[in-house]
Amino acid sequence: MRTLLQDIRYGVRGLLRRPGFAAVAVVTLALGIGANTAIFTVIDAALLRSLPYAEPERLVHLWETKQSRDFDRREASYPDFQDWRRESSEVFEGLAGYVGANFTLTGGESSERVRGVAVTADFFDVLGVRPALGRAFQKGEDVSGAERAAVVSHGFWQRRMGSDPRAVGGRVTLDGAAVTVVGVLPAGFHFANVGDAELWVALVPPQQAVGRRYMHWINVVGRLKEGVTVERAREQMGAVARRIEADDPGSHAGTGIRLVPLQEEFVGGVRTMLFVLLGAVGLVLLIACVNVANLLLARSTARRKEIAVRVALGAGRWRLMRQLLTESVVLSAAGGAAGLVLALWGVELLVAVVPAAQLAQMPYLRQLSLNPSVLLFTCAVSLMTGLLFGLAPALDASRTDLRGAMQDGGRGSGGRRARVMRDLLVVSEVALSLVLLVGAGLLLKSLSRMFAVDPGFRTENLLTTKLTLPASRYAADNKANVFHEELMRRVSALPGVSGAALVSNVPLSGEGGTATPQIVGRPAAEHDFGESHMRVVSPNYFGVMGIPVLNGRAFDERDRADSPAVLIVNQTFADRLLAGEDPTRHSVAFKFTEGQPPLRIVGVVGDEKVTSLDARTTPVIYFPLSQGGPNLTMNVVARTSVPPETLVNAFRAEARAIDPEVPLFAARSMEQVIADSRATFMRRYPTYLLGVFAAVALLLSVVGIYGVVSYSVAQRTREIAIRVALGARGSDVLRLVLKQGMLLALGGVALGVVGSLALTRLMAGMLFGVSAADPATYAAVSLLLAAVALVACLVPARRATKVDPMNALRYE
Repeated sequence: MRTLLQDIRYGVRGLLRRPGFAAVAVVTLALGIGANTAIFTVIDAALLRSLPYAEPERLVHLWETKQSRDFDRREASYPDFQDWRRESSEVFEGLAGYVGANFTLTGGESSERVRGVAVTADFFDVLGVRPALGRAFQKGEDVSGAERAAVVSHGFWQRRMGSDPRAVGGRVTLDGAAVTVVGVLPAGFHFANVGDAELWVALVPPQQAVGRRYMHWINVVGRLKEGVTVERAREQMGAVARRIEADDPGSHAGTGIRLVPLQEEFVGGVRTMLFVLLGAVGLVLLIACVNVANLLLARSTARRKEIAVRVALGAGRWRLMRQLLTESVVLSAAGGAAGLVLALWGVELLVAVVPAAQLAQMPYLRQLSLNPSVLLFTCAVSLMTGLLFGLAPALDASRTDLRGAMQDGGRGSGGRRARVMRDLLVVSEVALSLVLLVGAGLLLKSLSRMFAVDPGFRTENLLTTKLTLPASRYAADNKANVFHEELMRRVSALPGVSGAALVSNVPLSGEGGTATPQIVGRPAAEHDFGESHMRVVSPNYFGVMGIPVLNGRAFDERDRADSPAVLIVNQTFADRLLAGEDPTRHSVAFKFTEGQPPLRIVGVVGDEKVTSLDARTTPVIYFPLSQGGPNLTMNVVARTSVPPETLVNAFRAEARAIDPEVPLFAARSMEQVIADSRATFMRRYPTYLLGVFAAVALLLSVVGIYGVVSYSVAQRTREIAIRVALGARGSDVLRLVLKQGMLLALGGVALGVVGSLALTRLMAGMLFGVSAADPATYAAVSLLLAAVALVACLVPARRATKVDPMNALRYE
């Protein structure tokens, strides 16, 4: 231990004597270690840390699967949910249901829209969560006629109730109805699938949903019994699915039940992205190690006489290696300490660039911290890094030729072995950089391909905002349509608004229900066609959005509540179900319209992207706002001649003028809707991060190439001087030096192309519209790296052409 402390003290003193060398090495290592620590902090929170529930490994999410080209999973219907509960008691302690919701909170100075969730009474029991204050829901509070109860989040309790414990038992007004607050959730509670929910109410199923097995709307989470595996539960639920299919083949043909561990449900979508980013920062760290190893090789050459003296005084090879490795670990420890500082800033930046809409679905990102696991990871990485970049210089230095080192006084290149080692390190550095650059290039091209997709409507100068009318006052007597018509009249008259319309779900928001259509007069083809998205729209919706009417007509004043029911379909619907026929000659029926006349198709419109730009175009059915039941939740879409964001307050003022208790919320431009979407986030976020890492790798590679070529020029000064004295021209010297550097660079490019072809296949699932072996990307990145390497070689090459042979030889 005393010898080790002595080696550490000597290593620290050596670094302090060479502050320039130490600063370059520490900064290089800090970049690599800091990036790895920041990404690992996210992985620790998302994948390694347990969910904030009791025994979370026993929790699963259940989905109904469907054999369909467009929809591979869906929520359960209420009868299905009841059957699942009743027939799964052998494997589940309990199954609970939940549905996302929004509530209008009144009673303060103004109305407020609050994110909420409706859950079955046993929801918190299934999760194993106890409220911090009060109680959870009790049995019977989720049935029709029970007094309405709510459990609030800790944040809502602080913000709206002043952190008053006496607030439990009090009442809040939601959608015009009084609700009793029975409990307050713990501060750290979250449920990622419902975002930033602040109010949890008891779920009372709508009357029309209780007996309709085809009406899928309730999400299900379950807790496995002690000792029951997920595989056994899947077998049990598979038998339940087959029984339901046999009893109801009409709406359940080809259906199954999928069980997903809750941790996987929450983070499965980002798992691949996080591992790709971890691999990227790992490559950055390797490149940093290569750079520092080259620095140490150069330094060990300058220390050959010192090492020779140590050998002459009796130091063995292992003793020398231990001293040099200790110095490397000291250097990496300093880099690790600086890396922790960079990681603190990096973690904040990683969260800051996540859109709020996506951050709500990833609450674990709000709890990022450099906890003991992260600190242990950083220490381990620092130690391994020190050993990794210090091993090659230590091996080389431990083989020092005693007589040669003493004779040349410590000068020289260190021999052919050291030169080959430096060259190999540069080749590997360039190869690793190319892998990162290719990955970043593929993601960037994929992102540009996605943004080039035609959404089917004009996205510029389009404002979207949402409203929900309280059922207690607008569910009857056509009051909802009266409100909508008045709001459209007011909004359309605002300066800067060229048109406004209403739609039940904004395109590209990923929201909206589906239904299974049946062409009247044809046999059922559910297993061939599947489901279609449904939209309720006002007559001028297609004109405001810029969606062309391809056949028939749009909705107009003829489509009244007392007129025959009609609908419009998109081009994909017409092509799949009615290829080669005139759709306006057909009518469509649905299970939810049994006993009613079928709906006649009056028009076909162009396709609009419903869920995301990178998703398959799906069939869409449009219903007129004036027909059907009251549409309480609608979205306003307005085409503007001014920046959309400038009209938000005016829109809200017009809604308050009609009804002060109806707030407009979720106001965004369509560009912001696209930017905040999950599809955009899942492609843009890793693209930008990998681009940053690739840029750092490129910079380190340039520094590495420059350093090796520059060092080689310095070591070959005598040779160059003799060549010049014998008649070599400046161009000859330039070619000599450039050849050395470019051979290394091109060797690294060739090796990097091979490595990229193997590694980029791992990220194939993250690409859109581009192959993992895209030739254009590989060619562009290879040319870029070669050009940058050429520039890095030019500086020392030009310096070599200016060597004065007389001065150089006199010095020698």
